[in-house]
Amino acid sequence: MVRNVRDKFRSSLCLILSLLLLICLASCYPEFKNPIPPPAELKADPQILGTWVRTYKAGQSEYKEQLSIFQRSNGWIDAVWIYDIDKKESTDGISLLVLEGYSASVNKQRFLCLRVRKRDFNWAGQKNRRRSDKEVGEQLFTENWIMVNYETPNNDELVIKPFSTQRVEELIEKGRLKGEVVKEKEGLFRTPEQPLDKVTVTSSSDELAEVISKEGAGAFILDDPNDTFRDMNILVFSRSKT
Repeated sequence: MVRNVRDKFRSSLCLILSLLLLICLASCYPEFKNPIPPPAELKADPQILGTWVRTYKAGQSEYKEQLSIFQRSNGWIDAVWIYDIDKKESTDGISLLVLEGYSASVNKQRFLCLRVRKRDFNWAGQKNRRRSDKEVGEQLFTENWIMVNYETPNNDELVIKPFSTQRVEELIEKGRLKGEVVKEKEGLFRTPEQPLDKVTVTSSSDELAEVISKEGAGAFILDDPNDTFRDMNILVFSRSKT
């Protein structure tokens, strides 16, 4: 009896935590119903595999993060993002997010198409429903994909540039992308200096690739050296030496 109660509590806690992670992720970056089309021969980019680390400062605080990327036999990748490492203000330990996806390219620009990994979160009503990795572009259990552009200036450096909510919202307003924008009031996720509207792109995979081809990755990325939040927009990792 006690064990059943404990298991139910643990299951509910996992669901709540996964919801909070998704809310946090969605508040920072735009969501895509359909990712960039995968290549005909899906294969993990060997340059990004392995463990990467970064340290950055925000105000008086220093933050440490670790990103480990693993390949699957079918060409997909698993990405384990660990943050809040050695955070002095917290006694709850590290925070963890597991993503899955694949690498794609448009005009020699490289991208990662990522989503929260379903197998780690048994959502209500979805427990007995499984999807294969081939179902790219169809309606997914979260309906959310995160798009990032990435570069590897050398073997020991990985630069990740998530698509910017602000830039994608501008593309929707100009009619270049299809999508929905829900305006946030000033408060937890929005300030006059840093608007964080909820942006969901509904363009098809081919339409998204066409816009990237015409506009270039720079049209989707906010890269301002004077931006207070630049470390959220441009993530520079170094290969772990341990």
